[in-house]
Amino acid sequence: MPGADEVKNNNTAGVNWIDYARWVGEALRQMRESTGSKISLFGSSVPEPSALLQDTLRTSFAADMPESYQSVFMRNHPVVERLLSERYALPAEAILCTTGATMGVSYTLSALCSIGEHVLIEHPGFDIFAKGAATNKLQYSFFERAAPDYQIVASDILQKLRPETRMVVITDLHNPSGALADPAELDVLATRLADRGIYLMIDEVYRDYSADPKTGVDVTRHENVVRIGSMTKVFGLNTLRCGWILASGKAMRALQAEFRDTDFNVSRLAHSIAAEVLLSAEQYDSWRDDMMASASVTAQRMLGEMEQSGLIRLGMDLQGCVCFPKVNGVDDTRALSTWLIDNHDVVVAPGECFGVAGHIRIGFGLPEDELSEGLHRLACGIAEYREKVALSHRMA
Repeated sequence: MPGADEVKNNNTAGVNWIDYARWVGEALRQMRESTGSKISLFGSSVPEPSALLQDTLRTSFAADMPESYQSVFMRNHPVVERLLSERYALPAEAILCTTGATMGVSYTLSALCSIGEHVLIEHPGFDIFAKGAATNKLQYSFFERAAPDYQIVASDILQKLRPETRMVVITDLHNPSGALADPAELDVLATRLADRGIYLMIDEVYRDYSADPKTGVDVTRHENVVRIGSMTKVFGLNTLRCGWILASGKAMRALQAEFRDTDFNVSRLAHSIAAEVLLSAEQYDSWRDDMMASASVTAQRMLGEMEQSGLIRLGMDLQGCVCFPKVNGVDDTRALSTWLIDNHDVVVAPGECFGVAGHIRIGFGLPEDELSEGLHRLACGIAEYREKVALSHRMA
């Protein structure tokens, strides 16, 4: 993330927005250096389906290289393209395969925006968007997705536009809250932005967790809309580094030109494996959905109990695989997160990583036993930490 001063100058709501990747590195180092078996609740997808992936690889590559092992030089993998077209009910020409969602974000900002133009980004949110804007020498500022439901309100966003605004950036499902946007509101927003010649980038890496993937904004009707996805969150397959952009018209032509200049030689092996996974997508979808069905029930119950006891304010039913509750009585959630690792062997992402101190992001896409133990540790840890903070205030 750009430095704190730069962030404040771009109207973030007045908090120091800490770098998420740097925080993850610090948290992992702290976990390795301390004793005890840690439970991570800062993940933002289901775990890697290792056994299923191993079976896919064994079946596909055991005798010889599969038919899917073919060049992707200067083109989409044809099998991946076809299967994504079917999955998202879009023509093949509306798909551009990328080396992960992060590269998709980078292409979109650099291909569709020019130096000095303005990008309007959701807050709270993931710092990658402001980082990308800064890297491309773009102005950026923020609009609020207000708690507790973090919904998209088109009229609020439109009021924040500037004459030089070139793009609006949102996530759906929202990162960090998991909120699913109202499709009708997205349609209104896309239409109104198109009237002003403004693009709408929708990072959809979590969307398949709670909605029919075919129900996203139709990019062939809204040619100013760019949708981004990847296998990292949909299937828990970060190792593949396989993502995609959904777009059409002038936007797609600009994106393809950017791709040819910056990433024309993606991994043949990674995209071959991605093709084999998508050929078995029903198994991977079922594996994710089955895990989330039990995890969501457990998380809703245990987080509800924490809310009833006054430890947190959840404020909305769980959607997707992450949530973003407020921690009652704790302002510095970065300090809380560090303390929880050392004292209760549980890891959550502090709200400061998403521009909102006093909240934590909890990833609940875990096996039920691990999730139950992690949330139990979290509840005990927050209660103890609040007593510690209250005692220090009394002694001050």
